[in-house]
Amino acid sequence: MTLVGIGYAWFFSEAKELPHLEWLIGSVIVEVVAVILMLAKKGLKYLPDTQTDKEPKDTLKFMESFISTGTSATVVSNRVSWLSANDKLILILQSKIEKGARIEIITPNEVPEALREKLNGASFIVTKENVSPEARFTLVNGDRSGAEKLAIARGVHPDHEITIFDNNSGPQIIAMAKDIIRKSKELANAP
Repeated sequence: MTLVGIGYAWFFSEAKELPHLEWLIGSVIVEVVAVILMLAKKGLKYLPDTQTDKEPKDTLKFMESFISTGTSATVVSNRVSWLSANDKLILILQSKIEKGARIEIITPNEVPEALREKLNGASFIVTKENVSPEARFTLVNGDRSGAEKLAIARGVHPDHEITIFDNNSGPQIIAMAKDIIRKSKELANAP
């Protein structure tokens, strides 16, 4: 008889003396798996959501949905031509303005008068920067601490990536976006 055979025989001879040993071992294994799954689930809560859009229309659909979820919205963009061409998003923004929501659009260049008229009641903050900023993001619920959501865009179509942060997955990044918004307003009001 080999050493493994002896160990096997010993285990099962001892098991007769401990009839519930199998249940104990099984419950310990189940408990370890349950703890690992709970930790993994809790950890996933801290990861931001991401999506990659292949077409500009997909990004516009995202913006329509994202802005609709907030009571306020601040859009920081190096240009607003994408907004000028989207009547549905303009209607969503106008509806929010009419309901009393604060809508701000921060950009380095003057906004066309036609867009200003369509979004009557929105704040247009023009920073007049010589070099267009790389930052492109939208912050909703910026004035409701803990309820903020931030969408940061990167790249161009067909690899336009959007990362969405909330108070769990990116409170520091949301705070940084609020700082950029505050500094942009100061820059726009500087003489």
